[in-house]
Amino acid sequence: MHLVHDVLDKQVVDRRQARIGKVDGIVLTADNGGQLKVAFIEMGSLTLARRLSRRLYAWILRFSQRKRASDRWRPYRIPWSKITDVGLDIEADVDDSETPLEQVQEWLRQHILRYIPGGLS
Repeated sequence: MHLVHDVLDKQVVDRRQARIGKVDGIVLTADNGGQLKVAFIEMGSLTLARRLSRRLYAWILRFSQRKRASDRWRPYRIPWSKITDVGLDIEADVDDSETPLEQVQEWLRQHILRYIPGGLS
């Protein structure tokens, strides 16, 4: 498997096949022999912003700290052991209702997207 090509930016679906977001980052760990393995996939605005721009990342981080919403904006990690299939979508053995991702998406809809023409469509 080519990790970046096959996993990064792919749609993640939960055990009910509900879309919960896209893979924004991959967390690797090294064992005692220095062998790398995938520990988690990361999802969330901060992870995506860190990939796109250091300035954007710093702005979102400051914003989330000022609003005291750091828990809501923290990246959501799914352990690689919970990934059941890597295909067209990344299938994870998690439930959408147990993740903080829906809360962030709802906040974005209420505070940003509704002011953009076509943002809620």
